Amino acid sequence: MGRGEAGSGRTIVVGQAEAATGKKRRKALWAAVAVIAITAAGMACYKTIVEKRVSRMIAERGGKAGSVEADFLGRIHLRDVALPLKDGSDVRIAAVDGRPSIFFLQGMLEVSGLELKTAFGTVSVPRAVVEEADFDRGTLEQMFGGKSELSISKRVELFTARRISAPEIVFAQIVAGTEQKLIYRNVVSEGIADGRIARYSASGGSFEVGVDRSGGEGGRKNRVAGSIGAVTAQDIDAAYLARLYTEKAGSDDNEAKPVYGPISVKDIAFSDGEASFGYDEVRSSGFSMRMPAEPLVETLKKLKSVSAPDQLPPAERQAYFNRVFSIIDMTKKADIEMLGLTIDAPMKDGDEGERIKVSIDRLALEVDGRKLDGTLNGLSMGEGADYVKVSEASISGFSWNSTLEGLQRMVALDEQQRERFAFTTLLPEFGTVRLAGLDADLPDTETEDAESDTQDSVPRRVRFSLKDYELALTKPRNGIPTDIRIRYQDLTLPIPEHMHDEPFAQLRNLGFNEVVLSSNIEAAWDDPNQTLVIKDISARGKDIGGFSLSGLLGGVSGDFFSGDEAKMRAALFGLTAREAKLKIEDKGLAAKAIKAYAEQNDMTEDQARGMLTMTASVALQQFAAQEPRLQDVLDAASQFIAKPGMFTLTVKSKSANGIGALEFAVASQNPLLLLDRVDFEATAE
Repeated sequence: MGRGEAGSGRTIVVGQAEAATGKKRRKALWAAVAVIAITAAGMACYKTIVEKRVSRMIAERGGKAGSVEADFLGRIHLRDVALPLKDGSDVRIAAVDGRPSIFFLQGMLEVSGLELKTAFGTVSVPRAVVEEADFDRGTLEQMFGGKSELSISKRVELFTARRISAPEIVFAQIVAGTEQKLIYRNVVSEGIADGRIARYSASGGSFEVGVDRSGGEGGRKNRVAGSIGAVTAQDIDAAYLARLYTEKAGSDDNEAKPVYGPISVKDIAFSDGEASFGYDEVRSSGFSMRMPAEPLVETLKKLKSVSAPDQLPPAERQAYFNRVFSIIDMTKKADIEMLGLTIDAPMKDGDEGERIKVSIDRLALEVDGRKLDGTLNGLSMGEGADYVKVSEASISGFSWNSTLEGLQRMVALDEQQRERFAFTTLLPEFGTVRLAGLDADLPDTETEDAESDTQDSVPRRVRFSLKDYELALTKPRNGIPTDIRIRYQDLTLPIPEHMHDEPFAQLRNLGFNEVVLSSNIEAAWDDPNQTLVIKDISARGKDIGGFSLSGLLGGVSGDFFSGDEAKMRAALFGLTAREAKLKIEDKGLAAKAIKAYAEQNDMTEDQARGMLTMTASVALQQFAAQEPRLQDVLDAASQFIAKPGMFTLTVKSKSANGIGALEFAVASQNPLLLLDRVDFEATAE
C-alpha cells in the first residue's frame, strides 16, 4: 500500500473514533438530563405530597397554618401555625423551618415565635433549633398525626435529637392580677432519646413576681426581682413526666421511678427593694415519683373547680382531700440542698436603719414517702452587736403519715361526729430534733425597761451558750408519743453582777461567775406490761452536783394514749407507783456553801462544817426516834451530810401491783401512812 492510501485509512479510523466518542457524550448528556428531569419531577411530586400531608396533619388536629411550603431541597416551611390541645391549651408558632430525615441527611428544625398558652400560664420561645432529629415520615405521622392512637408519653419516646437549643425561654402567668415572669437564657438539651434527656443546661435567668404587702385589694404591691446563675440537670425522664400528667397508674406501676437526676442551680439572688435574699447554690441528687390513680391534669382540674372545700358534703369533701393527699403521695424520694443562704432585711419593729442579717451555710432536706429528715449547718442571725448562732440543727424520723391518715378520717365526718373526733390523731410523729453549738448575745430587755429612767445606765446584755440539745418524741399511739427524751448538755449562763434573781444571786454569792447546767428526761411506755418506765429525770451543774430520779409506774393502759379526754382522765385513777430511785450527788456545792457560811460568821471551814453536821445529825436522830422505820434512811442521810458524795434512796412497793392513786389521795394529809406499804434502801458513798 502507498503512503497516500495509508494516510487516508488513518483519517477514516480517527473520524470514526471521534464520531463514536461524540455519540457517548451525547448519551451521557441525555442521561444526566433525564436524571435531572426525573429528580425534578420527583422533588416536585415530593413537594406536593409533603405540603398536602403536613396540611392534613395540622387540620386533623384542629389546627391551621397561614402557609405550608416545601422546597426542592427537602425543607418544609410553615408560617402562622395554630394548634389547639386537648386540655384547652393552644400552641401558636410564627414560623417553622425544617427538614425530615432523607437518605443520608438527618432531620433538623428551626422554630420562631413559639407561644404555648395553658390554664397555668404562658410559655414563649422566640427561637429554638433542633439538631440531628429523627424526623422520618413514619415518625412524624405517629408523633403529630391526628389519627395516631399513641399516648403523649409514647409520642415523646419517639422523639430523638442530638441537641435542642434556645437563646431564651419565658414563663409567665397572672396571679392575683399581677404578672409573674421567669426567663431562662441559653437553654440547651442534649442526648434526647427514648423519652429521656441526658443533659440540660441554662447559662442563667431572671424573674419578677408581684408581692401584695397590704393584705387587701387595691393595696401596694412590690415587685420582687431576681437573677439565677448556671442551671444544670441530668437524666430527665420526659416520657415518664408526661405519663404522670396524662395517664393513671397501670398494673405494672407498683414502684416509684426516677424523674430527675442530679440538678444544680447556682447564684440565686432576689430583692424587693428593701430586703435581699440569696443562695450560692441549690442542688438535688434527684427525684423519684409514683404514678397517680388518676392523671395529674384531671386531679388539678377537679381541685381548681372547688372554691370552698369546707362547705362540701362529707363524701365530696373526703374525695377532694383524697386528691390533695394523692398529689403529696406522688413523691417517693426527693432531696434538696441549699448552700450559702443570705438574708438582709429591715427590722420589722425596729428603728429606721436597723437591719437583720441571716446566713446559713447549708440546709438539706430529704423526703422518703411521708418521712422527712433535715439538717441545718452554720446559722448566724444578728442585728448590730446582737446575734444568735447555731452550729448544727437537725430533725430525723419526722413523719406526717398519721396526720394525713387522721385528716382522711376527719374530713369524712359530719359536724356532730367531728365533735367526738380524737384530734390528737392529727399530730405527726415528731421524731428527733437535735441542736448543737448554740451561742447568743442579746440585750436584756427586762433590765433595760426597769432602768429606763436611770441616767447614765449601761445597757445590760444576756449571754448564753448550749453545747447540745435533743428532743425525741417517738412511737406515737393515736398521735401521743409513748417514748420521750428531752436532754440538754452544758447550758452556760454567765451570772453578771446586776442579776438579782434567785437562785442566781445566791450562786454568785457562793463564788460562781457562771453556771453550766445539764438535764435529761427520758421515759417509755411498756405496752405488754402496761407500765411507764421512767428511765431518768435528772439535772446537774458543773462544780455544783445534781440529782436523778428513775422509777416504774403500773396500770398505764392504752386508754392513757387514746386521745379520748374522758378515757384519759379515767385512766389516771388506774396508775400505781411500783418503784422509785433517787440519787443526789455533790460536786462542790456543799464545800462552797460551807466556805461562804464560815466567812459570813467569822469561822473556819472545819468549824462551820462541824457545826452544820452536828445540827443536822441531831435533827435527823430526833426524827428517827419518832419513826424508827426510817432509821436506815436517816443514817445514810447523816453520813452524806457529814461527807457529801453520793446519796441513793430506793423505795419499792411491797405489793407487786404498786400503790394506787386513791391510796396516795388518802395519805396526802399524812404520808407516813404509806411506810408500811413500801421497803426502803439507802446508801451514802
